Amino acid sequence: MAYGNRHRAVELDELGRPKAPDEARAKILTAAAGTFVERGFGGTSIDDVADALGSTKGRIYHYYRTKTDIFLHIHLEALRILIENVGEVFDREGLDPKERLYEMCKTHAVVVMATISYQKSTTLGINKLLLSIRHPYQDEASKQVIALRNEYEGFFVSAIEAGVEAGVFRDLPPRFAARPLLGALNWANVWYETRESSDEADDYIENSSIALAEYCVNAVSLRSFPAV
Repeated sequence: MAYGNRHRAVELDELGRPKAPDEARAKILTAAAGTFVERGFGGTSIDDVADALGSTKGRIYHYYRTKTDIFLHIHLEALRILIENVGEVFDREGLDPKERLYEMCKTHAVVVMATISYQKSTTLGINKLLLSIRHPYQDEASKQVIALRNEYEGFFVSAIEAGVEAGVFRDLPPRFAARPLLGALNWANVWYETRESSDEADDYIENSSIALAEYCVNAVSLRSFPAV
């Protein structure tokens, strides 16, 4: 049986990060992410993903060998989206340490809520799954997941470190401070539910992301943010 490009190596850009999936793969990943969230990883089959996509299993097998492959690529795409958006803020000029961390936290929250099925899927036992990888083509993707998670955490570690050095953040080990901060931001995976109205969703995401960003910046600050 021919499987086309199903076990193609992860394609990287000039920065060594995974490229955005093409349209066919993106549709499969989006359908699978929603199904994983609804049924759980263990309760989802390729048949379920095909049903959600409105296609045959053959179409999915043309690109992905197993649901583990799909799951790993969902995780890569979720991280790619976060790195692309929050990385732009991290590199932006003209921001002081508090402003930079605030904008990073706000952007993170917006992205999580705007791509909630992808982000929720990443919480479904990823660490256990990474330990169970047996195939070389999956091992490559799992190493990319770990590398991207470390890179992304590094944005927040560096931003907090800059604030500590500037005397505006508490003198805490930056990595120690970054992890609970990211935990608070990622908790939106649990409580956020999509809205039927796009206007309602936009307002809710905007207000929630502002509240989360202020909460996180204040958690590491010597003085409240924004200043009153």
